Amino acid sequence: MDRDATMTLLRELALSLTLLLILLFAGSFVLSVNDARHYLQEQLNSHSQDTATSLGIAIASAGAGNFAGMDSIIDAVFDRGYYRQIRFTDMSGKVLVNSEHPGTLEGVPDWFVKLIDLKTPAVTSEINRGWVPMGQLLVASHPGYAYRSLWSKVSKDALLFSVGLIVAMVGLNMLLGVVLRPLARMEQQANRICDRHFEIQPELPKTRDLRRVVQAMNRMAEKLENAFSEQVALTEELRRKSVKDPLTGLLNRRAFKSRINTVLSEDIGEAGGSLVMIQVRELEVLNRCYGQKFVDDLLLTISYLIGKTMLPWPEAFSGRRNGSSFMVCVPACSVGEIRKVTERLFKVLVAMEFFSSPEGSNNLHIAAVTHQGRCSPELLLEHGDKQLLEQEVRVKNCWDVTDISGESGYPYMGWSDTQWVKALEEVMSEGIIELYGQPVMGVDGEVAFTEVLARIKLDGELVSADSFMPVVERCDLHGEFDRTVFFALVDYMDDRDDYRTYSLNISPYSLMDDDFYYWLLDALKLRQDLAGRLILETAERTLMLVGDRVAERVDKLVATGCQFSIDHFGVSSQALTFLQMINAHYLKVDGSFARELTSSYENQLYIRTLSMLAESRDISVLAQGVEHEEAWEALKQLGVAGGQGYYLGHPELL
Repeated sequence: MDRDATMTLLRELALSLTLLLILLFAGSFVLSVNDARHYLQEQLNSHSQDTATSLGIAIASAGAGNFAGMDSIIDAVFDRGYYRQIRFTDMSGKVLVNSEHPGTLEGVPDWFVKLIDLKTPAVTSEINRGWVPMGQLLVASHPGYAYRSLWSKVSKDALLFSVGLIVAMVGLNMLLGVVLRPLARMEQQANRICDRHFEIQPELPKTRDLRRVVQAMNRMAEKLENAFSEQVALTEELRRKSVKDPLTGLLNRRAFKSRINTVLSEDIGEAGGSLVMIQVRELEVLNRCYGQKFVDDLLLTISYLIGKTMLPWPEAFSGRRNGSSFMVCVPACSVGEIRKVTERLFKVLVAMEFFSSPEGSNNLHIAAVTHQGRCSPELLLEHGDKQLLEQEVRVKNCWDVTDISGESGYPYMGWSDTQWVKALEEVMSEGIIELYGQPVMGVDGEVAFTEVLARIKLDGELVSADSFMPVVERCDLHGEFDRTVFFALVDYMDDRDDYRTYSLNISPYSLMDDDFYYWLLDALKLRQDLAGRLILETAERTLMLVGDRVAERVDKLVATGCQFSIDHFGVSSQALTFLQMINAHYLKVDGSFARELTSSYENQLYIRTLSMLAESRDISVLAQGVEHEEAWEALKQLGVAGGQGYYLGHPELL
């Protein structure tokens, strides 16, 4: 049934009780009026009879033939206004005295007179003087007073009835609203449960029946939350075991390889990257001398310090290569920046108690290799291993950075932060940003929406976002840059009338910037026609850094009509927590899953489970990095709603 054609329980109860009140009031009103009518009718009859009797005695005492006296007596009574007619006739029927009022009534509506219809009583009495009949007297009471009295009563009772009915209806609706308020909360609770938000109603209604229903709903919500949380926890645990090193918690060798292959892939690896290799020498000797626990504690401390040191570079990721070595990948990193990263890592690690001691003075070697421009992970690993071998002859803890870009390197990758800021500010002030669009295809073969990719020109060369976005975020230019891209996209959408949907990447740091956030919120409210065609998108990895503070802001942005998407989903082992935190419409699974999908049962299981969990919350799962038909067909079988990659469509200038 159409929702608009149905009636709420509150309205049904209010309408039913209102009709009942109307019937009760109307019945009481009709009975009251009817009783008053009968009373007044009897009063008129009694009044006519009493007047005829008393007036007859007065006329008989006046004497026969005293017509003037009779007339005076009759006029004295008639002039009081309570009689319609008083007539005295002799025995032969001749009218001797006749006084009569017209039948019109003043101050009483005609419809009321017709509705009430009081009978006008006419009493005839024979007048005798002694035993001699003198004539007949007819007295007919005038109903005007009765009608006016009854009309006054009806008017006052009707007003009182109306006021009482209105007060009763308002009070009844208010009472029902209070009593039935838990039903609205239960409806909201049920809808939230459907969205996998298992909220508990802390306030229980006082009505016993409703209290029991609310308590049952709360128990159901608790059970479902436990079941859903267990399913999420199990999936995350399986994911963690498949990609994390069991000792250190960093990415294992296979997962790190998958991630670096994605970062340096054809579609997003244009800017190249850097690889930092950290080697701890002679672990077997340390194990024999100090025991396994000492070695494990040493490796755990190293992994912790690596993670803590790399926090300022959210796009970086680290892993454990083997028992004695670690790796850190920093995408699109300049030579100067990778030197800063490597030096900071070395200073933090070499300050550990073991490496500061004579026994550990030659056990820490760090080799960093960087390449600006496209390159393969194997090339970085090859030069890194070679560099580590060269460091072993130094007989001391050391670090080195090697740039293997050669002639393929980009001049701007060697810029200082000051040069970068100057160039980026010039780009933003002049708005010289080129927008490219890459289609996101649905499983039906149709374009679901288009992802907008921003590119700028540096030294006359078109540069992708992978090259400059790390600098934008590192130099706190994210809000200004996102604003510039937003303006460029709005101008483009205004110039076109195809009504397509576009996704725009927004830095989570911008969303947490009050100035940018409130500006964006106001802009979307003013242009809700465009908001309905816009998908705001942000990366999972950096989104985790700002935490659940962003959830409330996302809800307010979505309320304007736009949608929200999480990019590169699944990189973190705690990614599924976003299903309960963020009001997302799309999850874009990181390209590392699709590239090794056919050979990785763990990736297949994760995507299938993610699709099931997301579908239960009306979230569409999209796959990134789809580069060949085999992976695309497998993804569709696993339940994804769509995909993005070079197999489905290359970026094109908008």
